[in-house]
This record gives sequence, structure tokens and C-alpha cells, in this order.
Amino acid sequence: MKTVKMGYYYTKKGEKRQRYKCKACGRSFVPNPIKPRNYPDSFKEMVVRAVVKEGVGIRQASRIFKISQTTVIAWVKEFSKKRPEK
Repeated sequence: MKTVKMGYYYTKKGEKRQRYKCKACGRSFVPNPIKPRNYPDSFKEMVVRAVVKEGVGIRQASRIFKISQTTVIAWVKEFSKKRPEK
């Protein structure tokens, strides 16, 4: 597999990462990609409880817990499927 360097990108932490391109197929890639975080269920429940039970807004919850709004929305949907409202 023949690869060439194809610039850099910066992570959210500000780390500079080298990108590469495969000459055979044209795809770009990073040799060691950063895996998404795995939050414990207790933390997820705390965030969902703040949004659903305590009335904290999604935007505010994302600021308080330092996670993205998309993550908060996904967790609320996930927990609403697990425990349907009566």
C-alpha cells in the first residue's frame, strides 16, 4: 500500500495529527484514530436526570457537564427508550 502525507488536522485538545492518503484507492486516514469517550452509565443518568427531572435546558446541560449538545440529546433519547413514560 503506497501512501503519501496529506496535511494535518488539529484535535479538540489542540494536538496536531498527520493525515495520509492511499494512492491506490484515494482514501484519507489517520494511522491511530482517537476513539470516542465511553462515559459511565451513572454520569449519563445524572445528565439525563438534570434535563428531564430538574428542568435544565440541553444547551445549559452541555455547558455544565462539558459535553456536546448532540451527546445530551442522544442520551435523553436513549434513556427514554429504555424507560417509557407512564
